[in-house]
Amino acid sequence: MSIKNRLKRWFKLRFFVTYPFGLFVLFFCSPTTESFNSGIWFVIAGLIMRLWANGYAIKTHKLTTSGPYSIVRNPLYLGTMLIAIGFMILLDTSYVGLVFIIIMAAVYYRTIRYEERALTEKHGKIYLDYKDKVPMILPTFFRYKKGEKWPFSFKRIIENKEYKLFIWVINITIIFRLKGYFLIDHESIDAKKWFLIALFIILAAIDIGGEIFKWNKKRAKRMGNTQ
Repeated sequence: MSIKNRLKRWFKLRFFVTYPFGLFVLFFCSPTTESFNSGIWFVIAGLIMRLWANGYAIKTHKLTTSGPYSIVRNPLYLGTMLIAIGFMILLDTSYVGLVFIIIMAAVYYRTIRYEERALTEKHGKIYLDYKDKVPMILPTFFRYKKGEKWPFSFKRIIENKEYKLFIWVINITIIFRLKGYFLIDHESIDAKKWFLIALFIILAAIDIGGEIFKWNKKRAKRMGNTQ
């Protein structure tokens, strides 16, 4: 992704809204053991939903109705909202977190409506039938059986770069858990904390190493084309 496209993505409304709140929770919020244990399950559920959805998602020329898309039209957004709710509970943000969730829900609703218009123009009656049968954000118990179906693929997760979100949600969770241990519970460092620190470093190294590998691969390809 070019720097121009990366900046354009960062300043989409749904991302831009999260920046002030992200700074707020970083400096002013820390989890207790109780809040962490309550919120982490929402985060895990959100990550699983996004991984599941990205294993089926084809975001170009096809209408995806396989996997979670057969029971909810926007499983990726559902996963993101579950992660956000999980962090709000995990960090014990009270009313500030509730306001953030409401704002994010409004932003996603606006985004979904825009995408629905684009999908209607692209797929016509096929999408309108799918839209009529499958809920926007709350899953149904009845699978949508029409449309082309294909199996789950880990390759799509890599292509959609979902592993990056997975890595950094885990790492952000580790940061806040360590913050809770040291600043709230005033615990000393022990084997459990060292394990979390090591896991953070390993996951960050995997992500950075992957980016370096892709950069070198693109660079080698460009040099090969110029020779």
